[in-house]
Amino acid sequence: MAVTYQIDYLEFPSKDGLKTRRFFEEAFDWSFVSYGPTYHVIEAAGIDAGIDGDAGEAAGTPLPVVRTTDLEAAQRAVEFAGGVITRPAFDFPGGRRFHFREPGGCEMAVWVSAP
Repeated sequence: MAVTYQIDYLEFPSKDGLKTRRFFEEAFDWSFVSYGPTYHVIEAAGIDAGIDGDAGEAAGTPLPVVRTTDLEAAQRAVEFAGGVITRPAFDFPGGRRFHFREPGGCEMAVWVSAP
């Protein structure tokens, strides 16, 4: 089976996740599911998205997240193409992912769903 890649998630960093959540609720009428005190999944935004309110974990800019069918192959492809791994693969609820910076400077992530 061929490895597939698709941007399917956008993560917004926030110094105060609850304030960002309230803003999105009031401005856009989006709804949320919270996973702990600092992470909020956005529903009905047109793309799957979330707010990372953990200052120690959140990227400095919005984080595009690419879904794949083979995380190890994706990491090899990223590195071969000149990407630099900024956060090694780690588990999270729902799957596993790693972060990288592409040669132009954008930080991104690649994830695979849990089996």
